[in-house]
Amino acid sequence: MLYVEDGAAQIMDAAIYKYEDEFEIDFPLYEYLDITRGDGYDISISGAKSLAAFIETRIKNNDPVEIPQGYEDRVY
Repeated sequence: MLYVEDGAAQIMDAAIYKYEDEFEIDFPLYEYLDITRGDGYDISISGAKSLAAFIETRIKNNDPVEIPQGYEDRVY
């Protein structure tokens, strides 16, 4: 279970949607929870903003993130 600060999900979801629309692949969120953590949450507002900036940079540079082998088969 992820602990999400009120308001953070909307920021994160918008960024992930933009990424997935641009690259036409799923974004591996669980690989980037270190970016979203803060203030006692797995996904804080400041972390969601950091993730959005990270994603924006990847889109700008046309550089999708690497998806580790077996990522889709993991149980979270």
